[in-house]
Amino acid sequence: MCLVLGATGVGKTLLVKRLENSTDAIKKGPDFSFEDMPATIATVGTNLVAVSVSRRQEITMRELGGCMGPIWKNYFKEAVALMYVIDLSNRLQVAASCIQLLTVLTAKTLSPTVPVLIVFNKMDMPDKLTHGEIETLFRLSDIKSQCGRSFEQVEVSACTGQGLSQIVKWMEQNCFGK
Repeated sequence: MCLVLGATGVGKTLLVKRLENSTDAIKKGPDFSFEDMPATIATVGTNLVAVSVSRRQEITMRELGGCMGPIWKNYFKEAVALMYVIDLSNRLQVAASCIQLLTVLTAKTLSPTVPVLIVFNKMDMPDKLTHGEIETLFRLSDIKSQCGRSFEQVEVSACTGQGLSQIVKWMEQNCFGK
């Protein structure tokens, strides 16, 4: 199972819906874009979604609502992979997201073999954080060198579909055979 975590309002639900409904189209290339916007509401609790990454491979994704942050650790034992979603356009929420991320990465109940993908969402927004701001605020190179696990990052727009093919590729590489 791949856990999808992040603060409230970062776009986890839309991201999961896009992956669930459009994996075949997303895999066709990085320039794929969506024309429709599915309706979403903030997740209070958990959403379980099956994402087909090929004809024979399906990944179960469990999205946990941001308001459930204090009990996320109760779900870590069943995780084979973890995605942590951060809103690049919400500058006020970034510090809290960084603290939550560090809390997740240092949790004793999260196996050191669980790979982590940091998903910087909303890259299509005009007021998003720059690469320099991301590196400065999150100190990603320090986190990567200290966390002791497979750790990758990707910038996406769940709204337009930009970058989602990279997530599907990461899922194929990290969610099977574990």
